[in-house]
Amino acid sequence: MYESRQIELSRMINIINSIEQLLDMLKLDVDFSQESKSSNLLNSLQIEVERTLDSILELKNPFLLFVIGSGNYGKSTLINALLNQNIVETNDIPNTWKLDEFIMADDEKIEIYYTDKEKDIISIDKGKYILNNEEYKFKQSKKYISSIIKEYKKNKDISTKELKEYKIKLEEKYLYESNIEKVKYYLKKGSILNDFIIVDTPGLNQTLLKNTLNRMKTYYEKADGVIWLIDASNVVSSETSKLINEINYIDEFYKTKKNKIAVVNKIDIIKKENIANLAKVRRRITEIYGSEFEDIVYVSAKEALNGFLNNDYELVKKSNIEGLYNSINENFTKLCEHNQIASKYRNLDMMKTNVMNLIYDYKRELYNDMSIYNQIDFDINKKSKKLYIFTNDYIDSIKNKNICIDKFNCVLRDNVENLQNQCNIELKMLYDEIQKKANLNKINKKDKLDTKIYFTKSKNLVINYHMSSSIHREIKTRYLSKNIFDKFITKKNCKIQTNDIIFKEQIYKKINNLKYEINQALSDKIESIKIDINQTKNNAFEKKYIHYSNIKKHIQYLNDIEKILNDLR
Repeated sequence: MYESRQIELSRMINIINSIEQLLDMLKLDVDFSQESKSSNLLNSLQIEVERTLDSILELKNPFLLFVIGSGNYGKSTLINALLNQNIVETNDIPNTWKLDEFIMADDEKIEIYYTDKEKDIISIDKGKYILNNEEYKFKQSKKYISSIIKEYKKNKDISTKELKEYKIKLEEKYLYESNIEKVKYYLKKGSILNDFIIVDTPGLNQTLLKNTLNRMKTYYEKADGVIWLIDASNVVSSETSKLINEINYIDEFYKTKKNKIAVVNKIDIIKKENIANLAKVRRRITEIYGSEFEDIVYVSAKEALNGFLNNDYELVKKSNIEGLYNSINENFTKLCEHNQIASKYRNLDMMKTNVMNLIYDYKRELYNDMSIYNQIDFDINKKSKKLYIFTNDYIDSIKNKNICIDKFNCVLRDNVENLQNQCNIELKMLYDEIQKKANLNKINKKDKLDTKIYFTKSKNLVINYHMSSSIHREIKTRYLSKNIFDKFITKKNCKIQTNDIIFKEQIYKKINNLKYEINQALSDKIESIKIDINQTKNNAFEKKYIHYSNIKKHIQYLNDIEKILNDLR
């Protein structure tokens, strides 16, 4: 069970305000000058929240009370009685051309809306003058048509059908059509206007203008309650039955059955003729219309209005207008409040579903991209480590090759060039593969990094061909330093060592220096690749979402929105 509209409205607005505060926090880190996943999300969330807020704020608005019925049944008098003042002119010729709205306001005025979409905002008195003038033109055109028909019938035997057709032709030609389509009365008085906007419709048994009928049906579709006026002195009316069928048709057409109260007016006339007749009227109306309405109230709008105007509360009581107020409260106000509040909570629930889906889809892609973002450094390090191991193993393998001194320089260069080519292939593959991952927006990168690396320019590749002479001199020096016995024993062995061990010891120094240079060059190139790829991933992530440094609080704000929505009853 809901509490009052004001309390439920306050609760709903608090929910919306909490979400809007979080959205404002989220917006601080988003660049709205360019389209991104984050800006799109926040725009979509804002639309959902604003649309729901607009709907919720309708709880501040009065309900729409639709007054409908045939002309000459006292509809204008009834509306005046409901407003406790004489605002609507009571005409002997019913209004057929406009809709009237009566709205509570701080300043009294009239807004007149025209068929060309223009409008006038004027005082009540000036507005009444304009409307009376339009009524006068309409009335004069009706009189003119009546005079033509009267003259036409003289000394002629004309069937009813023929006369009706002739009248229709005359009305199409001469009946005055006002360019006023709607009038809004803004009034300070009228307690019923605290809860309702009253809509007065043209008399439906009149010849309605087509656009007037369409507007009336549009209002009926929006109505929260319908007062259906019946004339107590004309209960069994073919027009009334036709109108009941018409409203049932509208209910079926719009698939929305309205709560309807039947107001049987002019009971003062029935009482005046014979008070016993009132019971007969009640029975007859219950038989005919009992199933069509939520309630049937018997009133004298004339007595009620006179009572209000003259401060005659006995007359007001006698009119039973209070009975109508009570019926409106029970059948419209309470029910409408419950239905409206329930409707707004359904709108909140719909917003919850839409917002949760938007955030879920967003976070799913965000978490995937965050995983890629964080995986990139790991992938670079992993692939770099493999490349370092391969490179060093390759260089070490050169040391262990049996190569004669004269060919070593050429063989070493060939091996280093082969290593260089292999590293360039691996580096390009590493760069292209991870650069593609880092480029979250899938935008072609124009200024790609040159991943080529060069080992063959190292001075350590230039082997001195006179090295063998120096090796022989070193051997000779070692040989001369030994005693005669040692010379005799080691003479043969020294010849073997000349082309083997001592040469390798010298050449290893060159290879180790080359190895250091290659590792340094490889490290520099990999560091350049890291910087380039990190720049790409940071720019791509920020363009797609926000700066990565703000992502933790960004997600927390989204989680807070989800928590608020999950807490909805």
